[in-house]
Amino acid sequence: MRKNFFEVALLSGLLTGIACFLFLLLLYVIGLNPFGQYKLIYLPIYAMGIVGGLKFFMDYRNGGYLNGGRSVLLTMIINLSAAAMYATLIYVLLIYVDATILDLHKQELTELLLRYKRDAAEQLDIKHFEAQFLGIKTITAADIALDEWIKTSAIGLVLSMAIAVILKRTPPPTQ
Repeated sequence: MRKNFFEVALLSGLLTGIACFLFLLLLYVIGLNPFGQYKLIYLPIYAMGIVGGLKFFMDYRNGGYLNGGRSVLLTMIINLSAAAMYATLIYVLLIYVDATILDLHKQELTELLLRYKRDAAEQLDIKHFEAQFLGIKTITAADIALDEWIKTSAIGLVLSMAIAVILKRTPPPTQ
């Protein structure tokens, strides 16, 4: 039982992370910045991966029932393994496959910052604005991967808790 539990959780997490990464690649292929404003559209895919892993374990490995504590643990393992896989694949993409994605992201961040320079100058002092501007140039693939891992894990934490509580099912009491 314990072996099946962790196998399903880890496999579901890995598949969910790969599916989210494939969505990121789709954004890049159609010409959108995969780290821009469209990146959080992968959340339904992420939620479906968590639900799929939980439902698979509950229906096919556990007789249709799963109590609250185990369902929370299962969804947390799926969440953390999916976030780790997603971040790892992003890092590999940015370092070994196509570093121009990172350059494109830096360029878009610079354009965005320059577009709002006047508004930012009114709210911040110029030294702080220049520090932000220079900070864009120092962004690395590891920074992007770590940022995506933290965001995905945090958002997945909320999704996991909600999904686990909604889908838990305890067996009827025996007489």
